[in-house]
Amino acid sequence: MLIELWERLCGYDKWTETKAFVESSDLRQKGAQYGIGGATPKLGSWIRIAWTDSQGWRRAAEFGADDESPFYQLVGGETVTIRYNPAKPQQYYCRDLLKARVCRLFQALGRALLRRS
Repeated sequence: MLIELWERLCGYDKWTETKAFVESSDLRQKGAQYGIGGATPKLGSWIRIAWTDSQGWRRAAEFGADDESPFYQLVGGETVTIRYNPAKPQQYYCRDLLKARVCRLFQALGRALLRRS
């Protein structure tokens, strides 16, 4: 599978796998990038996750998810599987987040190609 090859090339397969807990999520308007040219601003979810590294330190990160992402409706207390870099535990990788972003990219490319034809 391509994603596993990508993970091996980037070294993510060697990172430590763990469960991150959703601390919070809230809806925000993603206006600047969507509001240009008369487009209607979209709502997006801003999600904060936290995990404990192998040294016992609590780590946290935030990311955005649009309404087409599987992360859009996550709420506090749910878990997400991530991998973190043992050498720099604040760095994380989430396979499902990558999949959602790649899917969104291909959808945008498809829409752009349809508009050109």
